[in-house]
Amino acid sequence: MENEKIGIPKLRFPGYTDAWEERKLGEFTTSFSGGTPSAGNSSYYKGDIPFIRSGEINSDKTELFLTEDGLKNSSAKMVSVGDILYALYGATSGEVGISQINGAINQAILAIKPIDGYSSYFIMQWLKLQKQKIIDKYLQGGQGNLSGSIVKNLILNVPNFEEQKKIGSFFKQLDNTIALHQRKLDDLKKRKSGLLQKMFPRDGEDVPELRFPGYTDAWEQRNFGELYKKNLERNKDQFSSDRTISIATMRFKKEGNGAAEDSLVSYKVLREGDIAFEGHTSKRFAFGRFVLNDIGDGIMSPRFTTLRPTQDMPIKFWKQYIHYEPIMRYPIVNSTKLGTMMNELVVDEFLNQPVLVPELSEQQKIGIFFNKLDDNIALHQRQLDHLKLRKKALLQQMFV
Repeated sequence: MENEKIGIPKLRFPGYTDAWEERKLGEFTTSFSGGTPSAGNSSYYKGDIPFIRSGEINSDKTELFLTEDGLKNSSAKMVSVGDILYALYGATSGEVGISQINGAINQAILAIKPIDGYSSYFIMQWLKLQKQKIIDKYLQGGQGNLSGSIVKNLILNVPNFEEQKKIGSFFKQLDNTIALHQRKLDDLKKRKSGLLQKMFPRDGEDVPELRFPGYTDAWEQRNFGELYKKNLERNKDQFSSDRTISIATMRFKKEGNGAAEDSLVSYKVLREGDIAFEGHTSKRFAFGRFVLNDIGDGIMSPRFTTLRPTQDMPIKFWKQYIHYEPIMRYPIVNSTKLGTMMNELVVDEFLNQPVLVPELSEQQKIGIFFNKLDDNIALHQRQLDHLKLRKKALLQQMFV
């Protein structure tokens, strides 16, 4: 803390010892925001000029393109590759990036250009670090927008240009590594999505496009109610609150959910392989999703409907099956009833739904295959999360 008071970060590159200088951002940058051409004039759009909106400040692609007329007859302004783009409005307020393309910006974006002797990447990383503080100070309760004047008056500590460049380059490389891991993770998820479509029958068909060798028989049509029944098992002091399962995360809530221990007798016992249904109501419609318990035995609030398999079935396969929406179409039921009764109505409809299932050995192979793919996805997610946490810690140590 003492170092920070005198303008020195906790962690520095070798050879740098001078204190950082306190400055207002507007003292060494120029900035401007853009505008939006009239949406009613078709001659302003579908041109060759990328039109960058606040959700696209970190992208090399845009959804909309402007014509020269659209640019000239509006407040939209051009930015260049390397300019800092700062989101002022809405859900993206406080997001910041470096422009990856030459294009026009709208009024929700502030373009920031440092003068000579100041690094765009250094400034951008400082703004990333300060995002929550800026939002908390200027957008209390999420109301209002940021503005160019607010950003210009932000006060930061700045080292000499060489140290700025080193810090900016270091975090640029770290960002590139994070982006690479994100692409790998996205590619794995896309691969899984594609394989699910090929390894489960398409609508109107009873065999999948892609199968393991030796399997040629059509998948058998069954009613889901033949495979799963409503679970009526209640908790009779078998489980305490630390075995409460959260339906949102399908993880144990070690702290329970605030229910008194003597009320847990009304909770439903959820065995490994059971399915829980999360339904919520909105006037005349009920929506829901089904999740499979693959973490072990526990308990769940009595307001949720739970289902139990009628026979031994491969958990790994059924976890994929019930989470694959084209196969398991979640029913929507019109009703004026609310609460648990609505859940029951939806599930009754669902249990009458026909489903296609392969023979047991093929279920096992499919389940094991996708389980390994899920493990690989989880590994890449952990690596990505670790990199993001590492960056966050380094930002806090390498900036004043």
